[in-house]
Amino acid sequence: MEKKDEKMLIDREEMVLKGKVEVVGNLIAAKLSGGNIEFFSFGEYFEANPLLEMIEPHAHLKNQIWSDGIIHSFLTSNDITLKIKMTAYNNTLVYHIQNLSPMRINLKMRGSLSTFSWFNPDFRDKIAEMANVHFNFHDGILEGSYGGSYFICVTSNGSMTADIKGSYAIYEIKSNLLPRESFSFAVLGDSSREKVITYSKTVLNNSRMVEDMKKKWIKDIISKIPRLNTTKPEYLLLWKYMWYIILANRATVWNNPALKKPFTMPSKFALRHQWLWDSSLHAIVLSLYDVKMAEEELLNLFEAQKLDGRIPHEIFLSKEFCKLFWGVDDYSPWTTQPPVLAIAVKYIMDSGGEKEFLIKAFKVLERYDEWFRKARDADKDQLMAYIDYLESGWDNAVRWDEAIRLFEKNPFKYKSKYKEIRMAPVEAVDLNCLIYIQREVLAELAEKLGLHEKAEEYIRLANETANKIMLYMWDPENRFFFDIFEENHEQIKVKSPAAFFTLYAGIASKEQAEGLVKHLLNPKEFWTEFPLPTVSADHKEYDPKGYWRGRSWINVLWFDIMD
Repeated sequence: MEKKDEKMLIDREEMVLKGKVEVVGNLIAAKLSGGNIEFFSFGEYFEANPLLEMIEPHAHLKNQIWSDGIIHSFLTSNDITLKIKMTAYNNTLVYHIQNLSPMRINLKMRGSLSTFSWFNPDFRDKIAEMANVHFNFHDGILEGSYGGSYFICVTSNGSMTADIKGSYAIYEIKSNLLPRESFSFAVLGDSSREKVITYSKTVLNNSRMVEDMKKKWIKDIISKIPRLNTTKPEYLLLWKYMWYIILANRATVWNNPALKKPFTMPSKFALRHQWLWDSSLHAIVLSLYDVKMAEEELLNLFEAQKLDGRIPHEIFLSKEFCKLFWGVDDYSPWTTQPPVLAIAVKYIMDSGGEKEFLIKAFKVLERYDEWFRKARDADKDQLMAYIDYLESGWDNAVRWDEAIRLFEKNPFKYKSKYKEIRMAPVEAVDLNCLIYIQREVLAELAEKLGLHEKAEEYIRLANETANKIMLYMWDPENRFFFDIFEENHEQIKVKSPAAFFTLYAGIASKEQAEGLVKHLLNPKEFWTEFPLPTVSADHKEYDPKGYWRGRSWINVLWFDIMD
């Protein structure tokens, strides 16, 4: 791309970024590497690596830029110059090559499409069988069907052949391009086979239509983002891009009884489910953009609540994948996640949420709090316990190591109190700070809805939890809050930023807060290059590259910044 063309893009478009190689639609996500679509996924139904690879001609990347959801690339080799564009909108991906060379070129491409398995070959055939996945090739179009509910087609204006191998297909495409002629390639998904085939022909004849719809969508969302008068000019692009990310990760799934409403995926490239605390945090952000959208973000979670009151920690797009991963015949496992939901409801309430939504939220939160008391508080002390490291949200954190070791040493001891359990029960600092806040929110909702006795009940329960946090979790010698084992209230001497949740909740006293801040600002503990690692940097197991064993996570950071 010439400098003048690049400047025109920067002047004309909302967002222009170098080094960004991803495009996303609704369920579609793809990455462009040079002239190759090296990664592709369509929800939890289909995937490819690569989706499309250029075999001939051999050309190298000269320049690439991402502009308002469209990737512009230039490939060159000797006298050959190719201009490539790729974008995704809704459930359509389009890839376009224009021959800018003075001579004819012969294009040869190959690619693949597989049943979704998170690129795990052991899962692929099993899921294909469970979901009745079929591939079919006719008239230059490769079709895929997942359970008769999700249809996909791969097509181009070149000459295409395909070889179907059960749970996946491979294909080859050839095209001869005269100077200024173009090659188009498209992937489309829909709930109807007929629609996806018909629309694919429209897209091939007018790929610019998809680009225009993408640009319009971006301009529309950017026009509605909150304006910050104090934003420095150099941060304006970052501000736009952050809003683009959360809104571009919104998704709508059809024919899924557990995901009837749109929601936000943490990532359309890796984390395609709806998670409990992720969506709660997304709703907090969305309440600043569109309160109805924020309400909508939580509705699937409300509907997913089980008869006993538990809200599951994740909702899969694919029931088959959930069954293979968790061993349950459902869209959700048996775990929950950090109860951030009440905080999201509070933000929505303060942003003018509808009364109907608040009534529903109160009922859901009340049942959820009752479930915690019945299912995560065996000693009935109003301190709730995590019994599985994955429901903590902190997955493989160092703070669970001893609890896992104790469970593995004597699992029957703990299974007598909890049916489903994978570590000795831990009454965690952050969990109980969130329970305290949940009860405060329930009290406020109850008052707002005229339920005065309920409000008093939840104020009493909140205070009881706060008092127990102060009684058992504070270590005056170390001036720090520690997790405790449920069975004996022994402190687990692992310093983690969970302690700082007491500041967010307003539980810590002034003197305790001063002690915590000293730990927070100590570069040998938590004030590292990327602050707030998930375990203190002076711990022997600290690993700044370890998943939850020393990395910094934005969700944990948010609670501590908001203290």
